[in-house]
Amino acid sequence: MSAITLRRIFWQLSREESAAAATEYAILVAFVAAAVSLAVSQFSLIELFTELMTRVQVLF
Repeated sequence: MSAITLRRIFWQLSREESAAAATEYAILVAFVAAAVSLAVSQFSLIELFTELMTRVQVLF
């Protein structure tokens, strides 16, 4: 694949609204993951998640 073809593909993707929406969703997911990670580390929620996972595993 030549550089011109790649440039054309990137240009088309940047012009499509669906690609922009996908990028926005990816950024949103990254922020949510960072917030959950911060909450778990700051509030010691690891024990809560461990207990929850134990109870879910007992169900199955």
